Amino acid sequence: MSFAQDILNKLTITILINSDMSNVYTIIKLLALTLIISGCATSFDRTNIRPGERVYGPAVSVVVPTEKSWFAVDYGTGNRIKLSQLNYDDSYSLKVAVNRGPAFGMFESAQAHLSAYRENVNDDAVEGLIVHGRDSWAAEEYGNKCITYAEQLEDWRGRNNAGPALVDVYGLVCPHRGLPNILVNVELSRRYEVNAPRINVQNYAEQVFKSIEYAGVD
Repeated sequence: MSFAQDILNKLTITILINSDMSNVYTIIKLLALTLIISGCATSFDRTNIRPGERVYGPAVSVVVPTEKSWFAVDYGTGNRIKLSQLNYDDSYSLKVAVNRGPAFGMFESAQAHLSAYRENVNDDAVEGLIVHGRDSWAAEEYGNKCITYAEQLEDWRGRNNAGPALVDVYGLVCPHRGLPNILVNVELSRRYEVNAPRINVQNYAEQVFKSIEYAGVD
């Protein structure tokens, strides 16, 4: 069994456990996608995922950015994958996840999706984590009803070095193009020291967003 097939099988079980009869069509289609993805995905070294390599996640695939290799932290254990890249003075994290959409149907427009996202953003303070900036906007250049979001954070948690770490986050949330009532979330973040070189993470994030391919969609 391929890595991608194993992911999608577990995703199907996850949705089945949390579904009612109205989602039977989704489950059947996910089972069909298992066969499609297993035929597309090739095995790869999960400890050395090279820049430009396509990685198959649950119901979507993406191409990893930057100029250095990645490794898989979470691959095949549920409805998401997580990749990381550790460097001398910074680290990157790339997450791809699929989740159920709204309880009744899908959003009517990108603006409706954006409003729902903003209403559900958790503003509760987390000890040791300071939010310096947060924004979200409609991004239909990536697909119908898509939105993107950005956060700038200061993180004091678990620090061995003096001062905080800084974190830049860019994410995209889109309805899956081939599955009803399924949302795809792709998020790229960079964690770095205060004196590390400044890098426009949004450029890397946009590379990932543009590379998204939806399983089962021509």
